[in-house]
Amino acid sequence: MTNKARCSLSNFRKSRALVLIVAFLAMFVDTVLTTVMRPIMPDYLYRLEHPNYTGAIITNKHIDNKPVTSCKGGATCLPIAPSQNLQRIKQLEKLSVKLGILYAAGPASSLITNPIAGWLADRFGYTLILYIGIVLIFASTIGFTFSTSYSALFVSQLVQGVGGSFSVIAAFIMLSMTFTDADRAKAIGVAQTGMTLGVLIGPVIGGVMYEFLGYKSPFLLIAGLAVVDGVLRLLQQRPAEEESKEKADDYSSLNLLKDPYVLLAAAFLFVGTAASVMVGGMVPVWMMMSMNASAWQQGVSALPAAGGFIIGTFLSSMLVGRTGRWLLILVGILGLGVSMAIIPLARNIPELIAPYLAFGIFSGLAETTVLTEIGELADTRHGSKYGSAFAISESAMCIGITIGLAVSGVLMDALGFFWMMLGFGLLNVLLSPTAILLRNVPSTEKMDKLTIVYKGENQLKTQFYKPQPGED
Repeated sequence: MTNKARCSLSNFRKSRALVLIVAFLAMFVDTVLTTVMRPIMPDYLYRLEHPNYTGAIITNKHIDNKPVTSCKGGATCLPIAPSQNLQRIKQLEKLSVKLGILYAAGPASSLITNPIAGWLADRFGYTLILYIGIVLIFASTIGFTFSTSYSALFVSQLVQGVGGSFSVIAAFIMLSMTFTDADRAKAIGVAQTGMTLGVLIGPVIGGVMYEFLGYKSPFLLIAGLAVVDGVLRLLQQRPAEEESKEKADDYSSLNLLKDPYVLLAAAFLFVGTAASVMVGGMVPVWMMMSMNASAWQQGVSALPAAGGFIIGTFLSSMLVGRTGRWLLILVGILGLGVSMAIIPLARNIPELIAPYLAFGIFSGLAETTVLTEIGELADTRHGSKYGSAFAISESAMCIGITIGLAVSGVLMDALGFFWMMLGFGLLNVLLSPTAILLRNVPSTEKMDKLTIVYKGENQLKTQFYKPQPGED
């Protein structure tokens, strides 16, 4: 019985199912930690700056809809908001700048560590960065739990950025090395569902648990998930190809940065991610100011966007084999821009559902398809250098998050929510046609060379050697 249990455990440690579970949790835990803060931080930061205030921040902005005749010249107009509400609205608008900087701190730190993670993975395997990633994510979660100042939140966000960088890059490499070409797209799609569920569940549990159970509760829950993820990562057996991986490699990752197709795919990740985080970061503040939305309402209102993201991811995996990836990218970026421009037209939460749902669908369609394109470019043009390829894709997303959130706070304060969303939506619409350049990407990959390796006396082992770009 004991031997059977050991055999089952050994098989599970080597199984592709465990690889998929670990990759799924890696993306889920990192994403849910990012999104859980969105409905929490506007209220929490306001109360950190006003510790003596315990009531609702915005109450009864519009007392009623009956016209009054208190304007000059006897003109009929609607009542204005109470003076205290106007003051708090101005404070929230100023707070949006600090929120943008806080949200951008994590992606900024990821941007710095992405090349390091890719370099380590290409030379020493993904296992090392997989372990480092979960330790840092757990540490950042504990930091968020007990932070009582803006500086402590900022440091925790920096640590999370580094941990997320290592975990997500390791997850993509692990999937690419484990699954064959036929199954790789499906595996990446399943793992992407972890990220999608993080987007879906994060704002909901953040808003609801913060409203009814207190600030620490959602972060303690995520810390528990990080522990489970860490145990599974330790349980996973190191693949044999990593143990024999050569430390020296003369293929430079700069070759990927010189590839115009890789840069174009990264550009689409940048604009799509910037749009997504701009909406996710600033819509809660806008809802507080224009709809008098509480924390739980802000969290629940994100369900259509997150559900749409799941639909978009599913559509990408279903359609990518039937239509060109370039066409799905074009449709995704175009639809994302249009729906983004429509969101500010909503006057209440029910009217926000349709544009929010469309935004999620096109965002999921574009992001999943571009990530698939990045993997294909690494295979066909750069000798399967997944570490460097996914480091570039993660860097593009981090730049999008950093610039999107940092700039959105300033733009919202300067231009207002409507013009900010309209302008960036139009930018996405104008950039979408360039996806046609990815229609017929030439391959630089050569046929594998058949080699015979002698192992001992009268034993032969057949191997396929994949030459690197530039070799004869």
